[in-house]
Amino acid sequence: MSLALLGTWLAAVGAGDLVRASYDVVSPRRAAACVGAALVVLLCGLVLLDLEAARLVLLLLLLGSLQAVWLLGSALAVGPDRTGPWRGRARSLALLALGGGTVAAVLGAALLSAEPVLPARLGDTVLARWPASDVVVATGVVLAQLASANVVVRLVLDAVGVPATSNEKQLKGGRVLGPMERLFIVGLGAVGELTAAALVIAAKGLLRFPELQRAQQQLPPDGPSDVTEYFLVGSFASWLVALGGAALIHLA
Repeated sequence: MSLALLGTWLAAVGAGDLVRASYDVVSPRRAAACVGAALVVLLCGLVLLDLEAARLVLLLLLLGSLQAVWLLGSALAVGPDRTGPWRGRARSLALLALGGGTVAAVLGAALLSAEPVLPARLGDTVLARWPASDVVVATGVVLAQLASANVVVRLVLDAVGVPATSNEKQLKGGRVLGPMERLFIVGLGAVGELTAAALVIAAKGLLRFPELQRAQQQLPPDGPSDVTEYFLVGSFASWLVALGGAALIHLA
C-alpha cells in the first residue's frame, strides 16, 4: 500500500502550521493564510498522485476541511485567551481532526490507481534517485516535525496539566531545540542509525540536567516540579513524534 497520500496530508498540515509558527494568537487573516498554504500543498500533492478529477475534489474537500479544523482547534487550545472547558474541547477537536485526517489518508490510498511519478523536469535532480512515493512521504514527515510537532507537544502538555506557556520561561529554547532534535532523530532513524539517535536523546538529558536541578531547588515541592514534568512529558511526546516519522519513512 502506498503511503504517498499520507505524506501529502502531513506535508499540507506541516506547511499550514509553518505559516503560524511562533504565533500563539492566530488572527483571522493569518488563519486564512495558513489554510491557504495547506490547500496549495495538498492540491499539488493530489495532482502529483494523478487522481481522477472526482476523487481529487473529494480528497481535497475532506482533507482540507480536517486541516482547517486542526488549525483552528489547536489555535484555540494553545491560545492564552481560552480557559476552562473551552480549551479542553478545542484540544480534543484538534486531535480528532489530526487523527481523522491521518486515517482518511491511509484508507484513501485505495483510491490511487498507480504509484506517483515525479515531474519530468525533476528527472535530472537528486530526487530522481528515490521513488516518488518515498520523496512525498519524507517531505511530509520532515515538514510535520517542525511547527506541527511543536503544537502536538504543547497540546499533550496542556492535557496533563503542565502547560508550556508557564514553563518555557524556565526552560528556554524548546520551540527551537525540539524541531532540531526531531530532525536529527528522524534522519538517523531513517538510515538505521538508532544507536546514534539514542545518543542524541541521552545528550539532551545531560545538558538539561543542571537547569532541572536549579528549578527543583528554587521551588522545593513534595514531588517533581512542574518544570521536571514539562521536560519529561514534552521530551517523550517529541521523541514519539520523531520515531513515528522515522517509521513512516521506513514503511514507504
